[in-house]
Amino acid sequence: MKKIDFLIYSFIITENLLTLYLFCMNKKLISFVVPAYREEKNIPLFYDEFKKTFVNLQEKYDYELIFVNDWSPDKTWEEILKLCKIDENVKGINLSRNFWKEIALSAWVENAAWDAVVTTDADWQRPMHIIKTFILNWEDWNEIVYWVRKQMNRNFFRKMLSGIFNKLMTKISEVEFESWVTDFMLIDRKVVNYFTKYCDKNRIFRWIILSLGFSKQKVYFVEPPRKHWSTQWQISKLFKLATDSVTSFSIFPLKFIWYLWIFIVFFSFWLLTFMTISRFFMGNPYWITNSAFFIISNVFLSGITLSWLWIIALYIAKIHSEVLWRPLYIVDKKVNFKE
Repeated sequence: MKKIDFLIYSFIITENLLTLYLFCMNKKLISFVVPAYREEKNIPLFYDEFKKTFVNLQEKYDYELIFVNDWSPDKTWEEILKLCKIDENVKGINLSRNFWKEIALSAWVENAAWDAVVTTDADWQRPMHIIKTFILNWEDWNEIVYWVRKQMNRNFFRKMLSGIFNKLMTKISEVEFESWVTDFMLIDRKVVNYFTKYCDKNRIFRWIILSLGFSKQKVYFVEPPRKHWSTQWQISKLFKLATDSVTSFSIFPLKFIWYLWIFIVFFSFWLLTFMTISRFFMGNPYWITNSAFFIISNVFLSGITLSWLWIIALYIAKIHSEVLWRPLYIVDKKVNFKE
């Protein structure tokens, strides 16, 4: 019996040690997501730089590199296909039309199985060597690690407006809109599981992620210049980003209507009172006519009414887009994904 018991115990111990060894040898998978629009020349350069960086991490981690082509008019998709043929860890998603970057960043969520995800751009303004710093902070139990610029390669006017906007948004919303935050971040799988529950059509990726809470760590670096092509963020897209941020994270404009209404009531009341006293009880020293009463009250209140209607219409438009329940994005083709 003792010999049989010894053999049984030896078998159990050996099995447990083997299981522990296999568990330790099991590498964690990190998914790198790269939205691409008009990045034909940058895609090959980005891939080469990525491989040079990840070679120092491959002992502990596996990777999948997912390029999301946002219907680029150039040969961006062709360059992605070339990389998919030479590296099975490179995966491609081609959207059916241009859905905008914020949607492209979300397109990978249902198409990946990983322990953490790193979102970045292919324009070389997100240095690859920072990835190691991200992973070290993640290993220290930080579930969101994000990059904050020390300097911006933008003109003074745009940097000033960005700073003012972020400070105002911090005041009127429940989320801290930190200046110079980018979409370059590492996100733990647990955080992404909650992100997938968001159904916002007009979404701002970085602010949704940062608003989820969890433990965070910021990393500061200087932003290098962009390689090839100029930025795709024209004034119209920046304006859309700003309005989406306001209407998604704050109802202050609706509250402001109430405050403004109170101000108008008191201001109009005292102004009309002054005009009435001046004309009928003080001999009209300011030459106030009947037309003045009508013009001041009508033009002022009409302008305010129009501003109210614009703000209300903005929120109604967002409600309309949300209740339609249209798909967030449509995938045209997928390459190197296991069905």
